[in-house]
Amino acid sequence: MPRPHPPKQPIKIPDLSGRIHEFPPQEVRFRPGAYGLLIQDDKILLSLSKFTEKWDLPGGGTEPWESLESGLVREFFEETGLTVQIKTMIGMRESFITFFRYPFHSLRFYYQVQTGSELPESLVPESQELLDLKWWDLHAIPVSRMNEDDLDIIRQALK
Repeated sequence: MPRPHPPKQPIKIPDLSGRIHEFPPQEVRFRPGAYGLLIQDDKILLSLSKFTEKWDLPGGGTEPWESLESGLVREFFEETGLTVQIKTMIGMRESFITFFRYPFHSLRFYYQVQTGSELPESLVPESQELLDLKWWDLHAIPVSRMNEDDLDIIRQALK
């Protein structure tokens, strides 16, 4: 099968607030990211994003020279101060998103993670990207303030 050519028309991609932007197809870039699901004592750790004001699973974009797993360990530590170990991959989601005025084909890989040590009494969120970090009871997850992909991954992992 011949390699596909980019479409001639602009690609319409939403930003974090849902507004649609148009970009030439050649400007769209892949953005792989890795996110960690940490559950301990029937509680889940979630981070409150400064950009969306939604609760997310900790993690973020990986650098081109990093594996997904090493990028997740780095991102998780940067955001939470916790060192995690990867247990298993849970799933992957993809979407198109405009972020900081740039168009991305977002590939998000989700992993179950664990810590090798006792958790600190309080967590301090990374101030550039997060508003808060919080342990949520598994039966009190703030579903109305989360994106559907993260919720699907959590539900899948809890089955």
